[in-house]
Amino acid sequence: MRAFPHTMSNPDCPCCGQALEAGLATWHRQCPACGYEGAQLAIAINATEAHQRVDEAVREQALHDLRHENFEQLLDIIDRARTLTAADGERPKLLDVGAGYGWFVRQAATRFTAEGIEPDAGARAVAARAGVVLRDGFFPQCLEPDERFDVISFNDSIEHFDDPAGALAVAAGRLRPGGVLALNLPDAQGALYRLARLLRRLGVSGPFDRMWQVGMPSPHRHYFNRGNLSRLAGRLGLETVAVDELQSLRLKGLYARIAYARPHAAVTSGLLWLGMLPLLAALRWLHGDIMVLVLRPGPPARNAADSGDGALAG
Repeated sequence: MRAFPHTMSNPDCPCCGQALEAGLATWHRQCPACGYEGAQLAIAINATEAHQRVDEAVREQALHDLRHENFEQLLDIIDRARTLTAADGERPKLLDVGAGYGWFVRQAATRFTAEGIEPDAGARAVAARAGVVLRDGFFPQCLEPDERFDVISFNDSIEHFDDPAGALAVAAGRLRPGGVLALNLPDAQGALYRLARLLRRLGVSGPFDRMWQVGMPSPHRHYFNRGNLSRLAGRLGLETVAVDELQSLRLKGLYARIAYARPHAAVTSGLLWLGMLPLLAALRWLHGDIMVLVLRPGPPARNAADSGDGALAG
């Protein structure tokens, strides 16, 4: 997703302000103070060449069941964190930014008046075939000036923004009183990502590149952990009201998840699938790779505070 101009030529960490250092690849930067990581990777949404690297049908099959379970858990987390904001007799409004295939919008519609924004034409076409109509465009440009929501969710999207701080600040201003922002994104302290970093240091770049979605239409631009993302939120006057994690892998759909970005590499995809099987059992005891943070605008006294350090650091 892209909403604000920003490049990794900015030498400072968006979470703590420290100077970024060279990372594990020419396009990779990292913060020595808080653990933030960033990348200068080209966005290629709706570019034909980038989409030819992705088998959308296999991708849909790979992610559907896992996302369905995770989204139900996420909706429960949001319900517990949210205060009542809608008027009597009115359903609360939810906006999903970077809605992909529209799965979360469809699932959230059981509890909210839900809609989504998605700039990728291929993803919108998949959503439309399932009866979910998504807005075409980027956040926040495609919103009307007076639109306000009870929940604004970023499901696997805030890490794709050029300027996540700018996006969160604008989103906070689009909330009704008592509303919340719900973020679900990869965790830099997750077991799989830390393994990918180790392999990259040993000269095996494939898993690390895959985690960053190098060459995909919308690669990752940022990797946060719970502590530095809460710190960034605090700098914006947002308080963290819920922290949780979601399942990142399951056996059903695992091969398809590996294969959707490797449409002409069935043998190596199969070998990678075999190599991942032992990790499935181990992951239940390790730090999860998908984190959830629910944020809300804090009281004025906290807006000037650089909150979010310490207790939430992973």
